Amino acid sequence: MMPPWMDAEPDRCLTLNQGPHRVRVAPAAGGRILNWTTDLPEGPREWLVPIEATNWPAHEWPKGGLFPLAPFSNRIRDARLRWEGRTLKVDPLPGHPHALHGQAQRMAWNVIQTEADLAVLEVHHPAGDDGWPWAWSLRQTIRLSVEGLDIELALRNQDPRRMPAGLGLHPYFTACGTRLDATTDWAHEQELALFPRPNRQDSWQRTDTTWTAFLSGWSGHAAIQWPSGPGLALRVRGPLDHVVLHCNAGRYLCVEPATHVCDAVNLAAAGAPGTGLITLDPGETLSVGMTLNIQR
Repeated sequence: MMPPWMDAEPDRCLTLNQGPHRVRVAPAAGGRILNWTTDLPEGPREWLVPIEATNWPAHEWPKGGLFPLAPFSNRIRDARLRWEGRTLKVDPLPGHPHALHGQAQRMAWNVIQTEADLAVLEVHHPAGDDGWPWAWSLRQTIRLSVEGLDIELALRNQDPRRMPAGLGLHPYFTACGTRLDATTDWAHEQELALFPRPNRQDSWQRTDTTWTAFLSGWSGHAAIQWPSGPGLALRVRGPLDHVVLHCNAGRYLCVEPATHVCDAVNLAAAGAPGTGLITLDPGETLSVGMTLNIQR
């Protein structure tokens, strides 16, 4: 069963170091990176909004750090997924109508391996937990280098049945803007994707208003920008062809690589093209990666 509270007490966390970089990881709080600090010539830089909380309800996570999205990214409309001719009810986020961000970020993870600059975590989801009918496992590898941070995810279908699957990564950057190339922008309402249309924008800024963009046909590269000093070059590996951009009243800027668009399973069932929905056969694994390197 998913624990009702996430535990990020200091003695339950891991600290990674490499050159000027320091990363804190909370395995018992959704496998989250709580913060990533780099000592720059001009002073320490917090690339992510740091999480200072040490405990929180699993469904009310602090808006900071970086966490994995699995076995789906973003929302499933009305917490119902249309799959192989049936409509399946999964658990919504408490207090909301939709399922959100998958179960992985609300579970306690096991530590498989640790080194000074490396952490390997794993979580196992039994069939039926949170209403998700399939059993799966997810391995996360977090690695620091002198250049920056690298994260790998490997989602394995542990169920005897085919499973709809997706992966994503959800960072809360302290950045002021981003530049990237994507061919498709999805019209949306209340942060639920509706239909694809051509994208004509390549730059987005953190503003005092709240906004979201669902993009597909993404090149897999993004420049993450700060008002001064260096930025980050974001690059992905694997089928992370989609990206979610989100700004909440100027508090942070999210640039979230994902394998599929929001509510992909239902959009695909309705015949929408280009959703990125992936099906995993029993025993099959979906692997992706993201690198964040300092760009001066």
